[in-house]
Amino acid sequence: MAEYEHHEQPFAPVFDENSKVLILGTFPSVKSRANNFYYGHPQNRFWKVLAALCGELVPQTVEEKSP
Repeated sequence: MAEYEHHEQPFAPVFDENSKVLILGTFPSVKSRANNFYYGHPQNRFWKVLAALCGELVPQTVEEKSP
């Protein structure tokens, strides 16, 4: 039988009064939690997909990815 580990969700939601789109994701990966940032693993496709949808360059740094 599989063993389960309890993990707390370390990140607060990112939104403000101008938010219009809700993007749902999975629980942050070990790498994202270690980087203290959503979708923090460089192999994660989230930022590539979001950049393509918005017609922008793929952000490379946390500062470029932050609102």
